[in-house]
Amino acid sequence: MGPAILGAKTDPSGVRLRLLAADSISEDPSLSDASHEVADTVRTQLMNARTSQPDWASVPLSSRLQILKKLRLLIAADPRTLANTVDRDNLAETLAAEVLPLLDACRFLETEATRILQEKTVGQRGRPMWLWGNSVVLRPEPLGVVLIIGPSNYPLMLPGIQLLQAIAAGNAVLVKPAANGSQAMQTLVSMAVSAGSSEGLIQVLPEGSEAATEAIHGGVDKVFLTGSANTGRAVSRELAESATPSVMELSGCDAVFILDDADLNLVSDCLVFGLTLNNSQTCMAPRRVFANNQQSDEILRLLKLKLATRKPESDQHSVTSQRAISFAAKKIREAIASGAELVCGSLSNTSTAELSGVAILDHVTSDMSIAQADIFAPVLSFIRVESAEQALRENSRCPYALSATVFGSPARCQQFARLIHAGCVVINDMIVPTADPRVPFGGRGMSGHGMTRGEAGLLEMTQLKAIVGTRRWFKPHLQSPTAADADVMEQLIRLEHAAHPLQSLLAVPKMIKATIEQMKIRRSQRRE
Repeated sequence: MGPAILGAKTDPSGVRLRLLAADSISEDPSLSDASHEVADTVRTQLMNARTSQPDWASVPLSSRLQILKKLRLLIAADPRTLANTVDRDNLAETLAAEVLPLLDACRFLETEATRILQEKTVGQRGRPMWLWGNSVVLRPEPLGVVLIIGPSNYPLMLPGIQLLQAIAAGNAVLVKPAANGSQAMQTLVSMAVSAGSSEGLIQVLPEGSEAATEAIHGGVDKVFLTGSANTGRAVSRELAESATPSVMELSGCDAVFILDDADLNLVSDCLVFGLTLNNSQTCMAPRRVFANNQQSDEILRLLKLKLATRKPESDQHSVTSQRAISFAAKKIREAIASGAELVCGSLSNTSTAELSGVAILDHVTSDMSIAQADIFAPVLSFIRVESAEQALRENSRCPYALSATVFGSPARCQQFARLIHAGCVVINDMIVPTADPRVPFGGRGMSGHGMTRGEAGLLEMTQLKAIVGTRRWFKPHLQSPTAADADVMEQLIRLEHAAHPLQSLLAVPKMIKATIEQMKIRRSQRRE
């Protein structure tokens, strides 16, 4: 198997980190002692998680949820302790963006997991006539050991919610944090143990990319990745040989649609928020605005005014990787060369192509690379359109379809949202409403597959078992075949699937005749 790639969403340039396969770790003498140590560590952690999982799965769901409640109350009693483990300067933003959504997701599980994970008996409606007496029970069961690969932009909230869902469903967990994310995960796990979870149930892997490779080749049961599209493709290749399933929330290039009755002041406020939240290192950050000429002019005027009067950050890109900034600057230069206009922000003339401030481009077209790239920096492109229908057509040219926002009257937005190709659509707001723990989240196209969070995210942490009960007698398929079988089957098909009830009724005497003939042949066979 070839090398794979792991990285966080802060790697939009597609620079690849090689994942070393398990066999090369054990056989290549050129590898460092540190690599051997990581391999040994991960193998031990995987074994411990695998050993802990059956006992944890046998714990009643109600008891598991009580442990989650204790964990939530522990965090809520002193939220700053957990927040301070996150590598972010703004404590208030950390509490709002990392800790609060984590607690809300935990409470959602406490109240809803029993309903979501309970066995369900399928009703008789839809059961074929010839299978009368059958019963069907659908049972969600734990996967076993899941691997969660976390991102660097939200190192607590995103992997933390998946972790809570995993253990609620009865799984053991390996968490591979992004760079500088270990402290947050270790603190959360320690609090979970204090709340009553099993000691070895949750294992925090080393941060290096080789740890994830070792876990994948060691044999996990499902992988949950939050990262770039390049990372997703590479990890998919690693998973292919073992057919290990995965859920991948990947890059975004999110669209903002402005209907002709939108509140443009609200639009500009939301865009400023989306471009500055977490230094715009958010997969749902706005990247493309579809609006007509008049709306574009007014929104641009408001954005320039609001960004100019906004209190400047001490170092806006202090936590944004230089690689992400350089990639964004490259795309901006390409767009300008193709006819776009940089109306806000600036590019330096240095070789590093550093970007200063929020970059806003006007007169971008959907075929420009900047409108089809997973930029992870504060960059916004205006694509001028003449109608909402044109906006939808232009949006479809982008390979990413993570989330979108639409502004306008609520009724029109509701209707228009159903036409947008995206995993999630927010109406008249941006990003924050998706923190609702009921909201499942996942992308389409190059933005990934599968869902995290919400009911759908919890069910992704399970595998469905169907239990089919049958009638105690009358199992004609176990009898020896006869020459009359085809006649019986033909009349059964007519009886069940005729175009008109009268045709079904006419099939009844023919069905009786064919069945009698079948029974005669079988009696004759038994006598012989």
